[in-house]
Amino acid sequence: MFGPVNRAGTNAYKWERYKGQNLIPLWVADMDLASPPAIVDALTARARHPVYGYSHPWPSLNQSVVDWCQQEYQWRIEANWIVWMPGVVPSFNLACDLLAQGGRVLVQTPNYPPMLQAAERQGGQTVALPVRWYDNGWELDWLQLEQEMAHPDCHLFMLCNPMNPNGAVLSAEDLQKISDLCQHYDVVVCSDEIHCDLILDKVQHYPAGSVAGLEDASITLMAASKTFNVAGLGCSFAIIPNPALRKAWQQRMTDLVPYPNFMGMIAAEAAFSSCKEWHNQLLSHLKGNRDLIDTTINALEGLVYRPQPATFLAWIESTRPGMALDGHFIKAGIMPSEGKLFGQPDNSRLNFGTDRATLELAMQMFSDYWRQNTPWQS
Repeated sequence: MFGPVNRAGTNAYKWERYKGQNLIPLWVADMDLASPPAIVDALTARARHPVYGYSHPWPSLNQSVVDWCQQEYQWRIEANWIVWMPGVVPSFNLACDLLAQGGRVLVQTPNYPPMLQAAERQGGQTVALPVRWYDNGWELDWLQLEQEMAHPDCHLFMLCNPMNPNGAVLSAEDLQKISDLCQHYDVVVCSDEIHCDLILDKVQHYPAGSVAGLEDASITLMAASKTFNVAGLGCSFAIIPNPALRKAWQQRMTDLVPYPNFMGMIAAEAAFSSCKEWHNQLLSHLKGNRDLIDTTINALEGLVYRPQPATFLAWIESTRPGMALDGHFIKAGIMPSEGKLFGQPDNSRLNFGTDRATLELAMQMFSDYWRQNTPWQS
């Protein structure tokens, strides 16, 4: 089911960017796996109708999201809380435009480039909130978080949960701490949860809007795009329980943010209503891939990989300051996502959302290169 797929001729950004450079692309968060048959069938059926005009969300689409949130997260939402968007990145940029008021926006780091850049692009200031490894897990710096929230120009906390690039999932206790601080300092959370359906271990994901105290101070961003590999269809949704905040969001969207692609909405409904078995099998496949990276990378001196419960992304850390890993992956024949773009130039992110044979080849190539070149000694 999750075998190799030849993407030649599809203008796939992931493959075209480094075409002809003899590199295995394990960079941008786009899986090289076929989408579920139910999605392919739904898109094919709609494509047969020869008119592709404007389409608005419909009741069964909204209900599929309502049902999915209840099934996966025990989160009861109302259909009218859902605002359909063309993507998560435009959504958190809209949040900066609407809520930051040109002020300071808290963003955890490391983080993926669009989230690091959003505040400045909308006239605000990014305030980095480092996430560090303590004992046995990644944790926010709680003291700094409170200090920054207390700043009079801080109105927005941009959260990425599950975290990209490290794959950590915030606990219920962590989210309640965030909620308590947001209530105390009157800060809104915009939570990018695009990887929330990619939980590989027995860990519960808690959407921001489901946390007590954040119901009226949260914008929860989700999509079918990463999990079901339909990112190119341009569709996501924001769940905004607070009616005043939702109205302001919708008014700011007017004539600025385009409608989501109607084929993306069709794919989302099929994903959330007809693909649960495929989803379960995907998680098993990705867990096996994650374990392969764990075994390979942690057997190599000078490198650390800390397997986390979520995503198809692996954050590979250099244990020697100043020894940047990106160039070594490239010399081995692998294109990673460059660590400097995430705010940590020594480290690299690998995308393991691919077939097992390709990943095995990539890991063997890198392991051979690393052992033969002993770059940590150079």
